[in-house]
Amino acid sequence: MTMFENVTRALARQLNPRGDLTPLDSLIDFKRFHPFCLVLRKRKSTLFWGARYVRTDYTLLDVLEPGSSPSDPTDCGNFSFKNMLDARVEGDVDVPKTVKVKGTAGLSRSSTLEVQTLSVAPKALESLHKERKLAADHPFLKEMRDRGENLYVVMEVVETVQEVTLERAGKAEGCFSLPFFAPLGLQGSVNHKEAVTIPKGCVLAFRVRQLMVNGKDEWDIPHICNDSMQTFPPGGAKRRGVCSIDCALGEMHEDFKTLKEEVQRETQEVEKLSQVGQSSLLTSLSNLLGKKKELQDLEQTLEGALDKGHEVTLEALPKDVLLSKDAMGAVLYFLGALTVLSEAQQKLLVKSLEKKLLPVQLKLVESTMEQNFLQDKEGVFPLRPDLFSSLGEEELTLTEALVGLSGLEVQRSGPQYMWDPDTLPRLCALYAGLSLLQLLSKAS
Repeated sequence: MTMFENVTRALARQLNPRGDLTPLDSLIDFKRFHPFCLVLRKRKSTLFWGARYVRTDYTLLDVLEPGSSPSDPTDCGNFSFKNMLDARVEGDVDVPKTVKVKGTAGLSRSSTLEVQTLSVAPKALESLHKERKLAADHPFLKEMRDRGENLYVVMEVVETVQEVTLERAGKAEGCFSLPFFAPLGLQGSVNHKEAVTIPKGCVLAFRVRQLMVNGKDEWDIPHICNDSMQTFPPGGAKRRGVCSIDCALGEMHEDFKTLKEEVQRETQEVEKLSQVGQSSLLTSLSNLLGKKKELQDLEQTLEGALDKGHEVTLEALPKDVLLSKDAMGAVLYFLGALTVLSEAQQKLLVKSLEKKLLPVQLKLVESTMEQNFLQDKEGVFPLRPDLFSSLGEEELTLTEALVGLSGLEVQRSGPQYMWDPDTLPRLCALYAGLSLLQLLSKAS
């Protein structure tokens, strides 16, 4: 992940660990996430590992009839952070007796991250709602209505008060004899440093609420949204590829069973592919894991195809695979989970696949979340001994590294693990990724 992503995710966890504050993942897009900006939710978004949004070139004010401008967003508070590092996201993996890999990204030693929260005042929104109707003939609204998209309005942001410099320092050292570390590029002792400057007024995280269009020119922004609500009234194009489970903003899903059922629904769509199709999909994904840009390109291709109602053919061995709309939606769901994982984790997944470790790893993550999904306090918990009993030293080390990069610290003594509730979204994403790869591996 980029330094910018590392810090925005760390910031969101510190300010709002299990809430609806979404970290911005692209520095270049920050001007499109100010209050009143209109954004789209990514296809097959889920709040289990964080809904993902993409910018548009419009604000709510752009699609309203001309009139008075609302008051500026109000300042809800200032916060300062010093020496903020995010080792859990980038990785701090200690592999016993073999290799030690460290990588952190955060503030430079001389920097302090000063941020403020700005939000749209309820009275300002109420006045805007009374005074200005929707410009029903606006070309952007027409396009979104035809495509069946849901629109969201940025209502609150966390932005920098002053310019700040981020630095990344990484080091890998030790004996890299184990073969599964070769794909990670760990060959010898490596030191690496880089820096990026974030300007004043840069949005780092944001909250949204859904825009609702009632009739021709009436609009509203309700406080609560759910999966049955659509921006545009029924009767037009139906929203394709929306997440199957949503929730009231700021709330977490009920329990692990809800996540499990959601993942099962998506895997059932993938299961409808022929055995050769599943094998080809596995080959294609295996070649892309660890390559962030290529994964994003695939995601954009599938989203574009869904928008136009096209089917997509993935070129892979043993045979090209044709993805239907439903299959594309399911693949997009799992791509959303896989892109939450670091590139190092993605490469470890490929190695786990080769060594047939996915069933054990899936049971480990599943067992952990079944026991602690609603646990909101840190603690040490016993681990089922049978989960590791079949693993040799190399396989155990690989598994420890994979789950450790999602924040699940496993200790062989006991055996036991350290639970941190802030790691839940990344564990949910890992669970979904393991579920898909395990399903596809059965067809190979």
